[in-house]
Amino acid sequence: MSIMNMDVEAKRAQALNSLIKQKKLTMESYNKRVRKKSFKVDDLMWKVRFPMGHKDHFYGKWTPQWERPFRVIKVYSGNSYGLQDMNGDMIRNINGKFIKAYYPTVWENYAQNIQKSFPEFWEYRQK
Repeated sequence: MSIMNMDVEAKRAQALNSLIKQKKLTMESYNKRVRKKSFKVDDLMWKVRFPMGHKDHFYGKWTPQWERPFRVIKVYSGNSYGLQDMNGDMIRNINGKFIKAYYPTVWENYAQNIQKSFPEFWEYRQK
């Protein structure tokens, strides 16, 4: 009987080692594709619109999913960030999975260039 018990224990240990090796390979494969997000103070961010998946009746499926721009004013531990909108108003702290880096769109650059080219038009629109 003791020989059978030793045989079973050896097979269990072999199965455990195999399982640990498979988990390690899976973890390495997953971590190749995952990019950790980290932001610094004064970075510009997009913030997801809550509730997620909400569709505006006017825009329908073209409803924007991200609000912009926000500035990071404080970095907390646990991937949490303190944000401030461009008017200087503070918003609640938000988890890093709900924000992403902000890059100006083509249309924003286009509008800025038009505004520089035709300042009298923009002054007229401001009145």
